[in-house]
Amino acid sequence: MRIPDQNLWTGELLDLPLFFDWDPIVEDIRLSYSDPTDDDWDHGLLWVRHGLNRAGKFRWKAINTPRTRVMMREHLCMVCSCSCQRPDGRYWWLFVNDPDIAPDGTSITNLPPTCGACIPESLATCPRLAERSRVVSVAGTSPYAATVDLYEPGPGDSLPVPAVKVCHEVNVLLDKGSEWLRYALGKQPWLMLHDLRDEALVLAEQQEAQP
Repeated sequence: MRIPDQNLWTGELLDLPLFFDWDPIVEDIRLSYSDPTDDDWDHGLLWVRHGLNRAGKFRWKAINTPRTRVMMREHLCMVCSCSCQRPDGRYWWLFVNDPDIAPDGTSITNLPPTCGACIPESLATCPRLAERSRVVSVAGTSPYAATVDLYEPGPGDSLPVPAVKVCHEVNVLLDKGSEWLRYALGKQPWLMLHDLRDEALVLAEQQEAQP
């Protein structure tokens, strides 16, 4: 089975200490790296940094957060990083079971899409998909939430102070007014799926065959 582009490799892990420091944007203390960059932040949330060199050994159950953020934002395939947009403007998506459901009944997911060319290969080679799969298309997406670790300020008389992890992998809404975002380190984004429709696999194959 091909290694999906979304997967994390051991050589991409970075040991980066986290701190709380004053941020004039929010006019309060905020979780940060010692050398933050613009790409570290999105939706008011600090995100995990990973390398992008695919060095070391791959880890099937771990994702590369920066690659996943791009895949979900730009609707790129989790397997090959190609666009998942169809000629009709909709986007392919592949689920082992069903997408999760938000309290208002809208479908949500923390998985990037899978392009029409990679769907048949994924179904043929992934044991989980062989047992249960659902091929859909969506009209579009919007940011919804993030899986995060939560931190609190450690001891210290002056800023910056070390950050201490207090909660592992909880989901928080990407609400700009949420106080949780200042204390959170984003690990996996969640999207809201708009106008989800079930699709027959044969349609995916026919779509890829079109010039």
